[in-house]
Amino acid sequence: MFKYAMICAAMTTTCLAGEGVELQYRFDADEPTRYEMVQSTGQNQSMQGMTMDTDSTSTTRMVTELIKTNKDGSIVIANTTQSVNFSLSAPGTELSYDSTNPADQSKRSDPMIASIAATEGMEVQLLIGPSGSVLDVPNFDAIQAQIQAMPDQATRASIEPMMNREAIIVMNEMNYNLLPDGEIEIGDQWRREFKIPAGFGEITSTLDLTLDGVKDGVAKILISGTMSMPAIHEQGITMTMSDTSLNGMLAFDIDAGLPNQYDLTTEMVMVGTMSGMADPVLTMKMSQSVKTTRLTD
Repeated sequence: MFKYAMICAAMTTTCLAGEGVELQYRFDADEPTRYEMVQSTGQNQSMQGMTMDTDSTSTTRMVTELIKTNKDGSIVIANTTQSVNFSLSAPGTELSYDSTNPADQSKRSDPMIASIAATEGMEVQLLIGPSGSVLDVPNFDAIQAQIQAMPDQATRASIEPMMNREAIIVMNEMNYNLLPDGEIEIGDQWRREFKIPAGFGEITSTLDLTLDGVKDGVAKILISGTMSMPAIHEQGITMTMSDTSLNGMLAFDIDAGLPNQYDLTTEMVMVGTMSGMADPVLTMKMSQSVKTTRLTD
């Protein structure tokens, strides 16, 4: 029922090996929760002796509110984007946008900035089961109507793949469906697998999670994993994923029933080959770090 339970020795703030703990989300209708998500991405692309580096950083502030609690233990929450700050550096391109800066509103004519700015004020409702699994997007029709009302076709085209029902569910599963089922002890491990739809198939992320410790009412969970995806065939080049890693940490406040911090870093290498050629014609390395922090002030 999205309540918390802590089964540590009375009057102690640190759980030791052999002591159980149960982690569950708990939302309060009277206390919306605010988060800040900072996403940094670096990409290096090498082709025919030429290299190109692209770096971007985005900072998003959002608020989570409890909308409804159902008799079966499921709940409906709403995540609303309050502000967006974005910067991009690439050969021949320098972009920046801050939704809180009135002077930056004129930059929304750029399709790339417009697609990011359009998320400001957008509300995404999620129906979440007692285990943390995302079951549906109750206001999906309203989201689609908001996207279709956008006057710029390029902006709509850039947003639509990220905001279809399946994509919204899977991406939020990676935020909410991480906690273990039932009571666990320090050192216990569990696994979660997420399949993200893409135009060329599915990207599968497999996460192995370990309860590393509990101190001062906060459970520290270590995360490691891998990604896999089918080969992409385009313009005579076959792109395959040759190396991946996922590493991170979740700090979960047991008393609040909410994460204090969630960090996840993804490293991947894509290699492009052509029939009849022994060496790769294209190598792409990408590193992405996402840090989400609960704001308490």
